[in-house]
Amino acid sequence: MSLITSNEILLRVNNLLNDSGFIRWPKQELLDYLNDGQRAIVLRRPDAFTSDVDDYQCIAGTKQALPADALRLIDIPRNASGRAIRGPFDRAVLDDNYPEWYAGNSATQAELFIYDERNPKTFYLYPGVVVSTVLTVVYSKAPPTISMVDNDADELISLDDIYVNAIIEWIMYRCYMKDAEYAANPNKSMMHQNAFKTQLGEKTQTDSSMAGELVKE
Repeated sequence: MSLITSNEILLRVNNLLNDSGFIRWPKQELLDYLNDGQRAIVLRRPDAFTSDVDDYQCIAGTKQALPADALRLIDIPRNASGRAIRGPFDRAVLDDNYPEWYAGNSATQAELFIYDERNPKTFYLYPGVVVSTVLTVVYSKAPPTISMVDNDADELISLDDIYVNAIIEWIMYRCYMKDAEYAANPNKSMMHQNAFKTQLGEKTQTDSSMAGELVKE
């Protein structure tokens, strides 16, 4: 959960740009970059903005669609009964051992889910379930756009505060990209873009390391 507003971030960026009065980079432009930055982070880290749906209702069969606002699936932890669902499971194992599994549509609970990121809005269940089977589904979605009201953008950002530095680096990258005709600015833009990638990469490495430590325990 964030405790930092978009306005706080815009003021920090404004100070870094030495643009008193938001002359070269108007506040609305910076806010557009902030919104783009949040979406860019979720594109690279889908877990940065997720939604839990405890009453997802299936259609009959194995093939299911994510909610309309979903970007990609994160997890399907359980049936409404509380029975766990394992996954993502290797589809090739089912294809090799149960080639007709796609036709199933009579189970009242799912045991496995299959997900392919190349088809991000669709997932499969095994065994195929009856209509209105209820699951808990966790998915990533795009952060809502923050709007300017009376020349102010005093809303909490959608992402956790740990992403504030990455958002600032993204805004700085976009700002200096705008002024690419000045000799030094393309290098500044690239520097901030690399810093943005590094911020997210280091978090990914930290998360992976912590997950590994939990497995050892």
